[in-house]
Amino acid sequence: MRDHGHSEEGLLRQEAFAFSRYLLDGDPLPKMVERYASANRALLSESASPADRQLLKFSLAHRWAIPFLDAASAFLRPDSLLRRKIYIMAAILEACPRFADRFLPGRTHPVALAFRLASWGALAAVKVALGIPLWLLANRGRK
Repeated sequence: MRDHGHSEEGLLRQEAFAFSRYLLDGDPLPKMVERYASANRALLSESASPADRQLLKFSLAHRWAIPFLDAASAFLRPDSLLRRKIYIMAAILEACPRFADRFLPGRTHPVALAFRLASWGALAAVKVALGIPLWLLANRGRK
């Protein structure tokens, strides 16, 4: 049992780093990794489905794919374990004073804001289009 606990902690640590790098292009602080692990134990105690476990495993093995898998999951299965774990890490990062400003809107001219929103929408559509085949690949053979 002790090995299982150790491997679970190691996996949660890997997830914290992977999702922090996805969300902020940077590593989390050690206390944030601890908070992520604690939040997962408290909020995600139910057993994950085989498809959820497979998607999470694929995303950690292919970290470059996380943005695409996240986008596809938002479209195909918004309540997936991957999305819930990313939400947890986002909440932890947002609550940290060191990173809070990255989540707060800055002052932007309305025309620049419109352009930015349009480009984010187009980027999201591309991520979904590329993410759906990856999502299907990650979940092949799973229901």
